[in-house]
Amino acid sequence: MAERLLVGALKGGKNTKIVTLNGKKITKMPSALEKLSGLKILALQNNLIPKVCPEISALTQFQNLKLKEFYCEENPLLLRQPVHAVIQDEVWSLQEIASRFVMNQLAENNPLLMQAVEHYPQIKDIISRGKECAICGKSFVTTWLECVEFVPPSKNWKISRNLQLIPLQMLICSYKCFNHRGPDLFGIAQV
Repeated sequence: MAERLLVGALKGGKNTKIVTLNGKKITKMPSALEKLSGLKILALQNNLIPKVCPEISALTQFQNLKLKEFYCEENPLLLRQPVHAVIQDEVWSLQEIASRFVMNQLAENNPLLMQAVEHYPQIKDIISRGKECAICGKSFVTTWLECVEFVPPSKNWKISRNLQLIPLQMLICSYKCFNHRGPDLFGIAQV
């Protein structure tokens, strides 16, 4: 049944605007969807899709496809299996230590450092890549850990009513901060 629906959508080519393959027990995201350049709504809820295929992965940025709506709830795309973090000694490079110090002093409007940075474009380049820790709020350059927090979606978004939480990327600067995270913040691990 899913194959017939997909073949019909592919026959429509650029004119296909909506593809709905909800609850069809699909185990793989159809890579042929990348050929539907006019696609606006893609609904793949309630299937058995464990990962986004490489062809569609590039389209999640919605550059080639001008998707307005994408529904993928109730697929095992995210493995929620806690893994214990191994405590690692944090050894930062001298550049990381200096960058953190300079960025955090600039945040406090240290006039001496503000003048010094004006004379060194290399420093501006390094600290322009700075990020803010989701836990302590301090600046850092090298990401220590990428995390995800599940939050309720904005009421302004046009999404499925079934969607109760969405993942947001959070960056953490150190193991110390990771240990002080809230219960809804999870580290992302390759397993």
